[in-house]
Amino acid sequence: MNPLAVQSGLVTEWRSSASAGKTLLRSAADFIDDVSPYNSSVAIARSLLALSTLLTFLLTPRGALFLSSPENPDGVVCDAATARWSLFCAAGGSSPLSLMIVVAVTLAVLSGYLPAVTAVPHWWVSWSLNIGSPVRDGGDQVAAVLTLLLVPLLLLDGRSNHWVRDGRWASRTWGARGTAWAMLVIIWIQAAVLYANAAIAKFAVVEWANGTALWYWIQDPSFRPPGPLVWLIEAAQGSLFGTVAVNYGVMALELFAAALFFVRPSIRTIALPVLLAFHLCIGVAFGLWSFFLSMAALLVLYLRVPRIDRTD
Repeated sequence: MNPLAVQSGLVTEWRSSASAGKTLLRSAADFIDDVSPYNSSVAIARSLLALSTLLTFLLTPRGALFLSSPENPDGVVCDAATARWSLFCAAGGSSPLSLMIVVAVTLAVLSGYLPAVTAVPHWWVSWSLNIGSPVRDGGDQVAAVLTLLLVPLLLLDGRSNHWVRDGRWASRTWGARGTAWAMLVIIWIQAAVLYANAAIAKFAVVEWANGTALWYWIQDPSFRPPGPLVWLIEAAQGSLFGTVAVNYGVMALELFAAALFFVRPSIRTIALPVLLAFHLCIGVAFGLWSFFLSMAALLVLYLRVPRIDRTD
């Protein structure tokens, strides 16, 4: 083997890789210059998150949402060091003031006006519910994290309403544009990690590994589906094909969702209705509607990628 030929080949390969990297960075910079992340996806996601919190407060009895116990006689969990800054530890979970603030903030977000002003109050309400309610679920956790990740993005949003198109994107500084896009990419990474963790963690659970997890879920009185759905799920569980399709299908779909971070935007857009239907089925079967709305918000941001050729 000729050492000079090997050296020449390595140099050529390195230059080719460097050139490809520069081209990729140049394309990314051009895309950031031309495409604004402030579109209807942000508006839809924020509205779904606000609707989730609003419906949770309006439709859940106070005694159930803030369940009192010997450890928490007031029904609000205030053990964390930062809890004193939460809405419900300061004003009480069942107080009229808390209800008024939640309704006012969520309705303001739903209206879309002044997203840069409502971003922090929206996160504060979502975080307060997640940290203060003893019966919080996965939807509350997703909403608290997602509203926090949206804060830097929205603080740079110069629009008067998140439902209108961003017509001043090109006039903003490159730092502001880069920061806004960086936060959106972080949300994509968070979504991929969430789904990957959800799938991988199930492999270590015996019930998921042997295909009986769903059967145990429908036996739990807190999550037992309506009668017709119980019959349908039990019928599916009665066959090997149904057990494999339902139990292992959930894990496969979650791994598929995690892998969507690495595929083209066109494929991600096609996968959006599939994953929305998946979470809708969970909502219908187990009554986890706040979880459905929060995950729908995350999926819209994760899979509905902004493009030059789409009008919002």
